[in-house]
Amino acid sequence: MNGHGEARRRTESALAWTLILFRAAAFAEVIALNFVGDSGWRRQVPGFAPALLFLGLQSALVVALTRRRRRVPPAWLITADSVLTAATAMAMTVIAGSAVKGSGPDFMLPYMLLVAIGIGAAFRTLRAALAATAPLVAAYLYMQAWSGFFWLGAVPHTVGFWVDSAIAWFVAAVLRRNATELDETREQVARLAAEQERTRNGRVLHDRVLQTMEALVRDGWLADEKVRAHVAAEARWLRGYVRGEHDSSGSNLTAALEEVAEQAIRAGLTVDLNAAGLRAAGTVLPVATVEALSGAVREALTNVRKHAGTGQAVVRARVEGGLVVVGVLDHGTGFTARGRGVGLRESIERRVAEIGGSTSVESAPGEGTLVELRVPL
Repeated sequence: MNGHGEARRRTESALAWTLILFRAAAFAEVIALNFVGDSGWRRQVPGFAPALLFLGLQSALVVALTRRRRRVPPAWLITADSVLTAATAMAMTVIAGSAVKGSGPDFMLPYMLLVAIGIGAAFRTLRAALAATAPLVAAYLYMQAWSGFFWLGAVPHTVGFWVDSAIAWFVAAVLRRNATELDETREQVARLAAEQERTRNGRVLHDRVLQTMEALVRDGWLADEKVRAHVAAEARWLRGYVRGEHDSSGSNLTAALEEVAEQAIRAGLTVDLNAAGLRAAGTVLPVATVEALSGAVREALTNVRKHAGTGQAVVRARVEGGLVVVGVLDHGTGFTARGRGVGLRESIERRVAEIGGSTSVESAPGEGTLVELRVPL
């Protein structure tokens, strides 16, 4: 399945907000530990407050990026954050100097443990999550040795970093797997429903429309040879569709565009289809995306045939910058902005907008028209 389905997107969003809340709580706790109550003396230690400010800015960056992406940050950023957190914690230990001698490095422990939880949620493999947690472990060992509590606190707390990271990784992995399975189940149900609908429609088409079209050709009701040939070709295509030989509602956009081009050619338009970029990318799209794009291209080619004053059109499909881009170009009469018809707005622009895409139209009198459809992968 290409991309993320709705359940997977919701899961990633929930994990992102979990990371944000953990980071906010962690920084609030480290502030309380070092500037409130009995530990408030640390605000008087030179350099301690600037180091804590740097930690706050670092956390703010992670939170801001997470909120903007609506998913956990990329692995490289989480790893860099782990390294910076470890370096800052060691620097704060040195800055505090003898103040932490005999008291232990409690001033950073909760923050570092909560950072470890965020690391676990961000990585796709347990090994990578534990490796990214290692800088926190190394930093805490250094802090324990500095404070003189190495053997008393080092082992349980350093193991705790890895345990927290592993548990977070396990929970995130289960949620992601369940969401993926739910999306796949929903897609299978949608495909089954579409197949059932196609079967019902196929029976109606066979019993009514197809038999009528074939009778028109077979019994000589159409005198014009071109019209008879066109109806015969459409009847053959319709019979193949009823049999399921070429279902344009599938996930293969290239095949769907080829069918649209064939239909336009049978209607009298010369169509040059270039989908090499799409084939090379091997992109598989959701059914709704294929149906919307192929339907929009069909409408664009119909507009060319009816209004452009030319018998030729070029259709180009490619993958570019995380988008599927399909363009329909003609060198016909063109039009002004006021000439944009209802078909363009309703059958093309709205159809593409409903699947999260956009449409651009470039045209001028005497210079032809380019309709370009862009849909995120």
